Amino acid sequence: MVTHEPIGMNFIVGSVTTYKGKPPSFNVVYLDAETMLPIDYETHTFDLEHANKYDEPKWDLKFNYRDEYGLKDLSPSTFYNHSK
Repeated sequence: MVTHEPIGMNFIVGSVTTYKGKPPSFNVVYLDAETMLPIDYETHTFDLEHANKYDEPKWDLKFNYRDEYGLKDLSPSTFYNHSK
């Protein structure tokens, strides 16, 4: 009998609400059009100090999952191998 370890992944998503110590944020997931599997994932944060000072919104790329963690792709097996 072949058993497999469970493979799971979790994303903590952003929220465009205020929370003490964390800026408002949102996430962008890029999907492969054919497979509908994620190929990239980014988090963008709101620069509240800039908005208050200049009266204009400013969103910054906080991080990109593939770049931040050195992943070749966002497949469950890649996440699993990285977590080991």
